[in-house]
Amino acid sequence: MSQFGSNPEPRVPAPIKAMLQDNGPEGAGESPVAVIDQLRLEWGRFLEHLSKKGLQVLVSHLHVSELTSCSHRGVVELGCCRKFSFEELQHDTALLEDELAAFYQLPLKLVVRYDAARDACTKEKSIFTMFQELSETNDVIRCLIREFGGELVY
Repeated sequence: MSQFGSNPEPRVPAPIKAMLQDNGPEGAGESPVAVIDQLRLEWGRFLEHLSKKGLQVLVSHLHVSELTSCSHRGVVELGCCRKFSFEELQHDTALLEDELAAFYQLPLKLVVRYDAARDACTKEKSIFTMFQELSETNDVIRCLIREFGGELVY
């Protein structure tokens, strides 16, 4: 894209930048919610930036991940819902941390967490599992099976 209408530099408001660079008390400054919202706002551009640097494999793992929180100390938590992606991101944490800090121009640290609950919710079901669930939950299918003795076959 031509980047028409977009600023090539990430826009992090001065109070947030000062808060992350400050070593003041934990409760001082902008709320972590404002910081994480700002990071999420630029997340798509960050992924594009990594793609341009030839880190497409890393970007594919980041697509199944989500920025979950950011502390007052600049510790960004990344939740990953795929075990394989989590393991790959764990391996590349140092590289990703450096890229985050350079892109956002903030002293950010990264913690990657595996979200098993989200992983279970997003697993794709096999066709056999879907047919089994359909035969158990759909009234029409259950009636056909009961009345005609049939079963679903894929």
